[in-house]
Amino acid sequence: MSVPAQRPARARSAEEKYQRREDILRAAERLWTTTPYAELSMNQVAREAQLAKGTLYLYFDTKEDLFLALLSEHLRAWLHDLTSELDKSSPQTPDDVADVLLATSRDLEPLRRLLVLLGTVLERNARPELVASFKQEMQTLTEGVAQRLPFAPEVTLRLLHHLHALSIGWQQLTEDASRSGVDNPFEEEFRLALRAVVRAVAQS
Repeated sequence: MSVPAQRPARARSAEEKYQRREDILRAAERLWTTTPYAELSMNQVAREAQLAKGTLYLYFDTKEDLFLALLSEHLRAWLHDLTSELDKSSPQTPDDVADVLLATSRDLEPLRRLLVLLGTVLERNARPELVASFKQEMQTLTEGVAQRLPFAPEVTLRLLHHLHALSIGWQQLTEDASRSGVDNPFEEEFRLALRAVVRAVAQS
């Protein structure tokens, strides 16, 4: 079996370095679709990205640092989509807000899977300065969301915390059903739960 040729070890220009980092993230993401996180190694990522292992470590010190970057990318994309949709629709009622959240939460399984890892693995094992930077960026982005919702900022924060918890629970239930060979029965329940949470938080 032939082994893909490795790329040149050093990316020199800013564009090459950016592309190399993107290649690593995409390689990790491809592997993660079929390999559980605990079984995935940096060696596998390096091979998938056609890089020497030492080159991989020029960009990410640990697997946790790599997956925190992947989570940041997915969460940033969703928050930007959410902000854009809020600008378009200007929701005024709790049901309006629920509609926007549901519309922007489709096809987000990679993000939900990464959120499951956040509290259990990534926050504990990634470099503290990277975790702090991640939290600061997410706080800035969520503040932008809060400005576009018809609720007080503290209500919006509670709502996003509930959405986080709902998404993690939904993902874990979905994975359990998938391992049992059962079609996902939870999508409608998620929609109902999200609407109920938005209404309850808005009235609190």
